[in-house]
Amino acid sequence: MTYDIKDLKQDILNKKLKPLYVFIGDELALQDVYIKQIVSVSGLESHRVNDVKSVYGKLTSKSLIKAVPQVFIIRNDDEYFKAESTWKNLLKNDLKGNILILLYSGVEKKAKFCKVHENVLTEFKSISPSILKNRLNALTGLSLNYCEDFVKICGGNYGRLQNEIFKLEQLMYAHGYQWNTAYIEAKKTNLIHEEIGDIIFDFTNAITERNIHKAYELYPKIMQTEDGSAIKLLSVLYNSFRNILMVQSTAFKERTEEILGIPQKQIFATARKCDKYNLFELVAIVKKIREIEKGIKIGMVEEKFAIPYLMGSIW
Repeated sequence: MTYDIKDLKQDILNKKLKPLYVFIGDELALQDVYIKQIVSVSGLESHRVNDVKSVYGKLTSKSLIKAVPQVFIIRNDDEYFKAESTWKNLLKNDLKGNILILLYSGVEKKAKFCKVHENVLTEFKSISPSILKNRLNALTGLSLNYCEDFVKICGGNYGRLQNEIFKLEQLMYAHGYQWNTAYIEAKKTNLIHEEIGDIIFDFTNAITERNIHKAYELYPKIMQTEDGSAIKLLSVLYNSFRNILMVQSTAFKERTEEILGIPQKQIFATARKCDKYNLFELVAIVKKIREIEKGIKIGMVEEKFAIPYLMGSIW
């Protein structure tokens, strides 16, 4: 039996939540919607923590002292992703009333991790433009032709759409506009941010390919877009450098989907980026990205300085 978003919705509607959920995919805003619903239905406090290891004892110990159950949310715990010996133990436990939500971006459903966790795994794919358009129309009453235009401007990204809707709501509140009027005025005054090409792809490529001049040229531009979130950029860069490290450190004849756990097309594309950094540099970069990401979460690193700091550390 496989598990999908319809099953997740049913769990929430029936108020019969699983102790463990795994969310994969890059539609982060939609994941947040379901996380909020799980927290609301469970009635538990939620906490974002760095890794499974930090809460594993609380979840699996047989202590007679009962702690108050909580919802723990963990993003991209690479250590747990590789800890096959821990998977079954966590899956078979009821976690003492706690709920653990693991979030992973850039993971293929064919990976062994996903196959083992398939009964608790939900893939969050990008929402189709037609569904987004109709959803936007139902939520706001904005005319369908404006909804279609709005979705295109936001690149079909649900998270960006939410941010821009908030701007329209503020405009409506300030001037007493209706939705259509607010949308027209927002476009006239450039209040709605329009995408500057696929800049996140170009920026991360420049860094992974050691194109220093290009990376510094693109950085000010990417900061003007919704893609300028340091956490998002760090996540994309981490996955890119991790893939390069795996491919570069594996003999050519062993670079297979079965061994590396990533699709053959992705292996081929990643191989073209290899040898821009040596293995020692790649290991150091992956560790540095994790260190900066953790620093942001615990308040030791200011998000606006995170990417320049990373670039300075790499070069």
